[in-house]
Amino acid sequence: MKKIHKSDGNIVTSNIALKRLARQGNLLAVEGLIIGMLQAGIEPNVVTYTTAIGACVKAENSKMAHEWIKRMRSRNVMPNFHTYNTALAACLDKKLESTIIASNIASEMLVDVEKELKEGFKGEADYKSVLPDSYTKVLARSLMKQLRENWRAGDINIQVAKSTIRVPLLKLVDFDKSETAKELSKRNEEKSKKSSSYGLDFGSVTAMAKEHRTMEV
Repeated sequence: MKKIHKSDGNIVTSNIALKRLARQGNLLAVEGLIIGMLQAGIEPNVVTYTTAIGACVKAENSKMAHEWIKRMRSRNVMPNFHTYNTALAACLDKKLESTIIASNIASEMLVDVEKELKEGFKGEADYKSVLPDSYTKVLARSLMKQLRENWRAGDINIQVAKSTIRVPLLKLVDFDKSETAKELSKRNEEKSKKSSSYGLDFGSVTAMAKEHRTMEV
């Protein structure tokens, strides 16, 4: 960090440097920078980890994307819907292994959604909420399409795919059918409009993931 910024740096400058590396899909450099942050006493936040997962989208590394979610939880940093969306985007590489990882990530998201619906959250929605947004549904549908291609290629039995892997993805697509979820989502959107810097940070990562996905199509 000292060589890059000529100082110990802070969370903002660290995340800016991380975003540059993430755009290159440089997973080793991203991991090295985060290790450097920890060694310098700079605790990574949800923006940091979501950006690291953004690098996995570029590198098409779904396994590492899921690993970053595990690592952030181990540091008591909880993923939000931007984090989950970015991780799901990293799974769109046409591989059955990645589709399975996406299903596991979706299951984890649903657990967090259930907790939020019961307990709510403190802080800005764009920073703290895990409720699926429209992009979550786009990703879930794309992943179900990928699963369909997986069973058509003979990689997995169609009944097994439908009864296991597809279930959490379908739940994300159908999420807003719950009136309770709609009401809470509306409140969260109103809170998001009041947020400032966090939205801009996440916006750049989301744009990067969408850009990569468009190039793939």
